[in-house]
Amino acid sequence: AGDEHGLPQCYLQSFVAVLWFDEIQEVADWEKCINSFRVELDCDIYITGSNAKLLSGELATYLAGRYVEFVIYPFSFREFMELYHTVYEGADERQCFTKYLTLGGMPYLSNLRYDDAASRQYLRDLFNSVELKDIIKRNNIRDVDMLERIIAYITSNIGTTFSSTAISKYLKSEGRSVSPETVLNYIKACTDAFLFYQVKRQDLQGKKILTVNEKYYVADHGVREAVYGGNMKDINLVLENVVYMELLRRGYSVTVGKV
Repeated sequence: AGDEHGLPQCYLQSFVAVLWFDEIQEVADWEKCINSFRVELDCDIYITGSNAKLLSGELATYLAGRYVEFVIYPFSFREFMELYHTVYEGADERQCFTKYLTLGGMPYLSNLRYDDAASRQYLRDLFNSVELKDIIKRNNIRDVDMLERIIAYITSNIGTTFSSTAISKYLKSEGRSVSPETVLNYIKACTDAFLFYQVKRQDLQGKKILTVNEKYYVADHGVREAVYGGNMKDINLVLENVVYMELLRRGYSVTVGKV
């Protein structure tokens, strides 16, 4: 038995329907729709999103124990070098690493042949898109100037322990008054959009996670260079950022503390 095209039924049954949804969080009540597909259809469902809240709330309730999450990070140096060599076959490892430190690991850069000007423009556009769509609009942020000052502060101090109170005091010294609570809300909006990663401070003796003096790292250090510059000047901070992101790729959970 088979269909009108003469394909055996057993051959047809070997295929599984696949549904792909990109940035589905932009659709109202999408959780209910996905759950109905899961119940009614014999298919695999793939959902992509750029916000940490994607698998929270109602979806977590509907799909508890029924999904596998894959976190996609920018390219590691090894991945970057592999793709870089498809564009510049003769580049040695030192050349590749220097380029990696300034441009970062966004995959699309290979389409620009890793041209410095074009790559930085792309990364600036990417940053502006994340800031506007995933941070400002999603969280109804009105004081955009304050948000940008906080982002600039964190970006300049990656890998440095500080608190929301410290940022509040810094901004006050610049003539901008903002409460530590507001600073925390703005930072949370940035981490939810995967602009930054937060590393909590741990009391190594008491094994407790503390809520002050965390560290923050940028998801892609190339964006830092494109928007604010100074990666080679702050090479120690950028290298620490590279190591942190590599630890995440390898499945480690990272905390900061004093021995």
